[in-house]
Amino acid sequence: MALFGKDKKTTELAVTGMTCGHCEMRVKMALEKVPGVKEAKTDHTKDRATVTTQGDVDMDAMVQAVKDAGYEAHPPI
Repeated sequence: MALFGKDKKTTELAVTGMTCGHCEMRVKMALEKVPGVKEAKTDHTKDRATVTTQGDVDMDAMVQAVKDAGYEAHPPI
């Protein structure tokens, strides 16, 4: 179980293009490389990534990481 400080936040991203577990893993790994991202969970059946961060994390950096992995991401509305 991961321990986080008071500034822990959870954000959901809409991710399109994932079709399987391999896609989920690519997006998860890409997101977890973004500074401040502590954990990412992905679900291709819901077109979602749930990202747990600590501190200030640049939303644009998370979206770009997903794009760099070959998928599309959009911040929550």
